[in-house]
Amino acid sequence: MAWRMTQLLLLALVAAARGAQPRISQARTDRLNVCMDAKHHKTKPGPEDKLHDQCSPWKKNACCSVNTSQEAHKDISYLYRFNWDHCGKMKPACKRHFIQDTCLYECSPNLGPWIQEVNQSWRKERFLNVPLCKEDWTSMAWKTTWLLFLLVGVAAVWTARPRTELLNVCMNAKHHKEKPGPEDKLHEQCSPWKKNACCSVNTSQEAHKDISYLYRFNWDHCGKMKPACKHHFIQDTCLYECSPNLGPWIQEVNQSWRKERFLNVPLCKEDCQIWWEDCRTSYTCKTNWHKGWNWTSGYNQCPVRAACHRFDFYFPTPAALCNEIWSHSYKVSNYGRGSGRCIQMWFDPAQGNPNEEVARFYAETMSGAGLHEAWPLRFGLVLMLLWLLN
Repeated sequence: MAWRMTQLLLLALVAAARGAQPRISQARTDRLNVCMDAKHHKTKPGPEDKLHDQCSPWKKNACCSVNTSQEAHKDISYLYRFNWDHCGKMKPACKRHFIQDTCLYECSPNLGPWIQEVNQSWRKERFLNVPLCKEDWTSMAWKTTWLLFLLVGVAAVWTARPRTELLNVCMNAKHHKEKPGPEDKLHEQCSPWKKNACCSVNTSQEAHKDISYLYRFNWDHCGKMKPACKHHFIQDTCLYECSPNLGPWIQEVNQSWRKERFLNVPLCKEDCQIWWEDCRTSYTCKTNWHKGWNWTSGYNQCPVRAACHRFDFYFPTPAALCNEIWSHSYKVSNYGRGSGRCIQMWFDPAQGNPNEEVARFYAETMSGAGLHEAWPLRFGLVLMLLWLLN
C-alpha cells in the first residue's frame, strides 16, 4: 500500500512539474543503442573490455571510455569535481549506489527513449524520467539517500521564489538595461517604447543593422532577405530588447550570453499572420534560428547540407514560423489585436502601450494560480517524507 501511494505521489509531482514548466525539447529519432550528447560520452556505443569495477557490466557495449569508468569511482574526480563527502564521510554502502548511478549515466546505451535536449554549457542532452526499478531505490541505503534529497527538496519548495516582479521589468540578458526607463531618442522601429524601455539608444540603432554587434546575426544567410520581411525581424528584435511588458513569460536559462529568456509569449494572431505573409517568399535554411548555425566566419551561415528554400517550405503555416523560429519564444494566440489578451509586436505609441494591460492580466492570472498550485506539491512531499521515515 505504501509503495502504491508513493507511486501516485511521484506521478503527481511529475505532472505538476510538467505543468509548471512547458517542455520545448525535441524528441530524438534514434532511440536504441545510442549515447547522449554530453560531457564525457562517446559519440557511439561500442565494446570497452577494461571498464573499471562497477562500470564493467557495460563492457560489451558502452558509451563510456575506460578512463571515464575509472574516474567514476574516484572522490572529486575530473568528471564533474563532485564531492560525495560534502557533509562528512559518506558511508561506503551509500557511495556504492552513487558510483553505480554514475556508471549507468556515463555508460548505458539504453537510455534513448528518455533523452531530451537541454541548453547547458556542459551537455546538449540529458535523460528525464527514466523508470528506475523500485528494488534499486527502496533498499535502506537508498531510503537514507532519498530522505536527504527530499529534505533538500522540501526546503527548496518552501524557500524558493520564482520571479515575483512580473510587471515593468527587464530581462537579465545580454543588452538589456537593469530597469526600464525613458529613452527619448530610440531609433525608428524601436521608438514606440521610448517612454519606458529596457533598451538603450545604441541597442535600438544596432537592431536595425545587418550583422550588428548585438548578436552578429545575418538575415541574408540565403541571399538578400526582402525588405518587407526584414521589417518584421527588426520589430521582433525591438520587442525583445525594449519591452518591459514580458515579465509573465520570463524564464531562467543557463546560457553564456543571458540568464533569462521569454517563453510562449501569446503573440497576437494578426502580427503572426502578416509576418508570415511578408516573409513566405524570402529564403532560409533552418526552422530553429536559435541554434545549429555555422559561426566560423564570425556570423551565422547555413550549416553543411542545409538547403535554402522559401520560408513557406520550412514554415508552412504562420504558427510554424512564430512558434518555432526562436525556440518557442512566441506562441500564436487565438486573440487579436486590441483584445487585451495578446502581445502586440506593433502599436501606435500615441494610443499608449497596449501590452501593459496584457502583462497585467497574465500576471494576475499567474499569481492566483500559484496559490492553488503550491499546496499539492508541498502536501505530496510531506506524505513521501512520512513514508520514508516509517
